[in-house]
Amino acid sequence: MLLSKATRYLPFKVDRTLLIAFLVIPAIHISFCKLSASIALEQGMTPIWPSTGVYLAAILLFGYRLFPAICFSELLANFTLWQSTYPKNTLAVSVLFLACSTVDSLIVPLLYKHWIPQGNFFSRVQNIFKYALIILPSPLVNTTIGITLTCWGGAAPWEVYWDYWRQWYVMTIATLFTLTPIILAWAPQTKHLVRFNKRQLPELGLTILILGLICQILFITKSPLEYFLLVPLLWSAFRMGARVATGLLLLVEIAVLTAAKFQMGSFADKSVFESMLLLQSFMAFAALVTFATLAIVNENKKAELQLRQAKNELEQRVQERTAELNEAKVLAERANQAKSEFLANMSHELRTPLNGILGYAQILQRSRTLNNNDQKGVNIINQCGEHLLMLINDVLDLAKIEARKMEIHPKDTHLPSFLQSVVEISRIRAEQKDIDFIYIADPNLPTGVQIDEKRLRQVLINLLGNAIKFTDIGSVTFRVSAVLNPDITDVPIWKFRFEVEDTGVGMTSAQLEKIFLPFEQVGKVEKQTEGTGLGLTISQTIVNMMDGTIEVESSLNQGSRFWFEVEFPEAQDWIITSRVTPLGTVIGYRGDYRYKLLIVDDRWENRSVMSNLLKPIGFEIIEAVNGQEGLDKVHSLHPDLIITDLAMPVMNGFEMVKQIRLSEIFKDLTIIASSASVFEFHRQEARAAGCDDFIPKPVQAEELLHQLQHYLQLNWIYEEIATIQPEFTPSSQSDSDIWAIPEINHLQPLYAAVQRCRVAEIQTAAKQIKELDTQYSPFANKVLNLADEFDMDGIAALIEPYL
Repeated sequence: MLLSKATRYLPFKVDRTLLIAFLVIPAIHISFCKLSASIALEQGMTPIWPSTGVYLAAILLFGYRLFPAICFSELLANFTLWQSTYPKNTLAVSVLFLACSTVDSLIVPLLYKHWIPQGNFFSRVQNIFKYALIILPSPLVNTTIGITLTCWGGAAPWEVYWDYWRQWYVMTIATLFTLTPIILAWAPQTKHLVRFNKRQLPELGLTILILGLICQILFITKSPLEYFLLVPLLWSAFRMGARVATGLLLLVEIAVLTAAKFQMGSFADKSVFESMLLLQSFMAFAALVTFATLAIVNENKKAELQLRQAKNELEQRVQERTAELNEAKVLAERANQAKSEFLANMSHELRTPLNGILGYAQILQRSRTLNNNDQKGVNIINQCGEHLLMLINDVLDLAKIEARKMEIHPKDTHLPSFLQSVVEISRIRAEQKDIDFIYIADPNLPTGVQIDEKRLRQVLINLLGNAIKFTDIGSVTFRVSAVLNPDITDVPIWKFRFEVEDTGVGMTSAQLEKIFLPFEQVGKVEKQTEGTGLGLTISQTIVNMMDGTIEVESSLNQGSRFWFEVEFPEAQDWIITSRVTPLGTVIGYRGDYRYKLLIVDDRWENRSVMSNLLKPIGFEIIEAVNGQEGLDKVHSLHPDLIITDLAMPVMNGFEMVKQIRLSEIFKDLTIIASSASVFEFHRQEARAAGCDDFIPKPVQAEELLHQLQHYLQLNWIYEEIATIQPEFTPSSQSDSDIWAIPEINHLQPLYAAVQRCRVAEIQTAAKQIKELDTQYSPFANKVLNLADEFDMDGIAALIEPYL
């Protein structure tokens, strides 16, 4: 409060800086007075008066607000200094000396701030010479007043007035030109374009050593070699920045002053006035050369930075011009990206209602109250839904390709059974058109390989399907060969060649140029309605991801030949593992504990599907329509497992999962994401947010039950299925011991029908097996029962061990 009142009536702001200055500046001044007295030569003349340089630097750095502290310091020091010389007029003399000593502190900063930018003293050479012009006339007033008072008081005779006047004037010039810039160089406000690097420490040590050797020679031998000291100073100015260079300059001037004090060096051989003038001239010249060199280096550095900036601007302009030239390409890519996003979004929107269709179809398939006709109708709904899902997946594959999100996931595979499944599917299609299907396999094919079954099957079925579609008479030949790469010994690598040849309609050279373009269909017009024109585009991309290329040769009305070569590593320690699907319907799980499942989804049909699938099995179902409600029910009801959608209003699934994982109580709770967005990066985002697994929509009951069994460690209870034929009786023995299994050539058509989910074809193949021999009746009856339940996985698990 007292400070604020005092500030109201004072021209200077009373703040912490000013208070510190009232304590620090007098202490520095008195110390410098004693230092100046200690280095004074004969007749009390001192070569430099450091206080003047400190005052000026303080005003230049902190402004005129420090002037009261400077006046107080000067008055206090003068009173102490002149008390013995002027015992009666000490105060008056102190005031007069105060007036003459503070003139420089008032005039020089005013001109300095007008001519030289703040903080840029060493940035330009002209700043150095401007500063020299500023300080040259400023000591005239204080020198005249000071010498007059000194002679008037009897401290010096009037006869040497002009010698003393010259010495005082040069002393002030040397002080202002030497000490003030050194203080400015070390001030935080000063800008430095060149800075000292720690790696230059050896160079700095060598420079100091050279300065020391020159000083030793100079002072001991009294040789006139003082200007040799400028060489290391110039080197430091060029190489080490302003602070190091001015620091070395200060060391050199201290050494020279010390030598002059003790009559060492060439300055000691002259009269006191001549020695003083030579010493001060050397100090001023050394400072001028050092500061000018620093300014030159900074100007060069600034010019280099400006040149670099101009170069960057030029490069930027070139890039801008290049971008303008590629604008059409960018616009096309944006349009293509928009199309990909549209396809992905449409796939998501189509999957959502399809989830309800397939979900309830699976629920109704497990119902025991429907008659045969209703059951067949439900099967047809499920087949149509599966077909629609396959079409959506094709569109989604195209979106993945254009968004560069399609990936290859190889795994150990039993190659013969994989190829046989592809062959049987294609053979049935060929038989339906009454054309021959020829499969030629290299006998040296490896048994196990690492491949992406889904993607390779997609390519082969597309090529074979096209060959069959465009062939009405003749045959389709599928050849597979492989050669072992002898250069690789760690893991055997096989080079496969897959070739599809037909005797169909063929293509012209113009049509061959367009067959791999999206949405392009060639061939007969009546055949084009059977596809979308995406198959070969997708297939070519998949093969490219396998480091191969689909090649084609074709002649119009003679046929076509497609082939590609890819390399796959051999799976030496492969194990054939068939998914063991219980032969029956899940009706519950063992144990008395009732698990609570939280279903979080904003669509009622999705929640309804889950609820109707899981409630009859014995689960307690909790529903929530968004992430916030789900989070609240997690804390209040403590579910055992969560199945959540990802895109929801209020709070999405990602945020809800993150909130749950932050809780100490629920951080280990199992969370399964379920979404119609099935890009790989969506799965990765779900896992990154904290989900344990992912189920794509439409939800497949088998996959859902499999994940519940895995994460909750469940043992399912299955409903026994009664056999149709009385000749099949349960036994304690395994099914494989009771049933007679037909030969593989009779199982392959049945398995191909299962792969295509064709119930009618499965029933026909099973009846044909039953008619072969009565011993096959139990097996055929089991297949027919599973076909009535539309349990394709159960039939596949029954057949696969014998293929």
